[in-house]
Amino acid sequence: MVEITVKKLINVLPKVFISENAKNIRANIQIIATGSEGGEWGIHIIDQTCRVEEGQIENPDFSLIATADDILKIFLGELDPLRAYMQGKIQFKGRIKHALEITNLFSTDKSQIEAMI
Repeated sequence: MVEITVKKLINVLPKVFISENAKNIRANIQIIATGSEGGEWGIHIIDQTCRVEEGQIENPDFSLIATADDILKIFLGELDPLRAYMQGKIQFKGRIKHALEITNLFSTDKSQIEAMI
């Protein structure tokens, strides 16, 4: 079994991107993962494609700020982002609409993700 870190997960997102779910979605998303496995990444969703870059991006439509562990849980479908927000586990800045849409844009199949890492 491969250990999934937030960095490995973010880098594989373009491969598990579900383009048909991204019709009419254009978003620049800043991910800020805190903690020992943390980092910052930009996710760009344009014309049903997904691109990831490391570091801060200019003018994100929204930012997701949470511990690396909670970000992993969100992208693996183990933690509902709205529930995590209500519990104070994550912070959103910007367009909340995009934050709610993001979970439908990526496969949460852990075995598929592990196979791609």
